[in-house]
Amino acid sequence: MVMTRKLYLDGCSMTYGKGLERRESLGSLFRDIGGYRVYDQSRPAKSNAAIAVDTYNHYSDYDVFVLGFTYSSRFGLGYQDQNINFYSGFHGKGLGLEPQELDLASTEVHKYFYTVFAPPWSEQFSDMLIDGLISFLIRQNKTVLSFSWELRSTSNKLLYPYIGPRHRLPDGHLNAEGMHVLFNYLQNQLNE
Repeated sequence: MVMTRKLYLDGCSMTYGKGLERRESLGSLFRDIGGYRVYDQSRPAKSNAAIAVDTYNHYSDYDVFVLGFTYSSRFGLGYQDQNINFYSGFHGKGLGLEPQELDLASTEVHKYFYTVFAPPWSEQFSDMLIDGLISFLIRQNKTVLSFSWELRSTSNKLLYPYIGPRHRLPDGHLNAEGMHVLFNYLQNQLNE
């Protein structure tokens, strides 16, 4: 009897496949072509902090971890069942969260957050989270494949996939062909 390996996937909109049909997402490709049972926790605007927390909360349930780390300027908080994403292009608009007091508080925090959350500290913080998480997963005997869209300074190896302009949507996210390029690149790395 062949056991299907369980794969945990996490990352930002580049991993999620923003602008694509869900059947074209990286998670779907790992399931449909790769043959994994996939749990996809990626989402648009997700920060490295949120990726680290979510991955840590699920480490005992999965064999293989594919982690697409994002830009260090992003930060995330959790409040009850709400994900609060901070990113520099947000510009203090309402988050659309309930209750409205949480939405207003998040907007106020964002106004001031980026006056103090900046390089080099934000970059060092992301590097520390990434290194700590990968080292922890390796100690748990997990298969870990990590890549980043931003050059990092980590002691653990990260992959830096190059996906050219013809494989991208006008907003810079991967198009369906680009997602296949990313999947093939990652799947080849897993098979080595």
